Parts: sequence; C-alpha cells; structure tokens
Amino acid sequence: MPIKVLGKTITNKNDQPKPGPKKADSFFTEQELTFILTKLRSASYTGTEFEQFYAIWLKLMELGPK
Repeated sequence: MPIKVLGKTITNKNDQPKPGPKKADSFFTEQELTFILTKLRSASYTGTEFEQFYAIWLKLMELGPK
C-alpha cells in the first residue's frame, strides 16, 4: 500500500526521500564551541571518562569550525 508523504506517493524503498545535508546552524555559536572544545581538551580524564570525552569531542567537532 503506497504511503503519501508531503504530497509525494512512496511505493517502495527506492522512492523514499533522501535525507538532506546536516543543517549548518547549531545551538552553539562558533565562539562557544571553540571555548567548550578548548576546556574539554585542557581537562584530564581517566579510564571510561576518556572514552566519553572522545565521543563528545567528535560530535562537537562536527558542529564546530572547520
């Protein structure tokens, strides 16, 4: 059974709309992201804290200045 999404009928997986690029705007300004990344980098981490730091770091780097 076809599904109607935003005025377009989708009948199979190949017809589904592709996700667009990530939105350039973020919750943080460039200055705020730079500050957060600098502070995260200057802290010391042990064991699993470092793993969590690294996961957060990667996510923020995707949002931050290139």
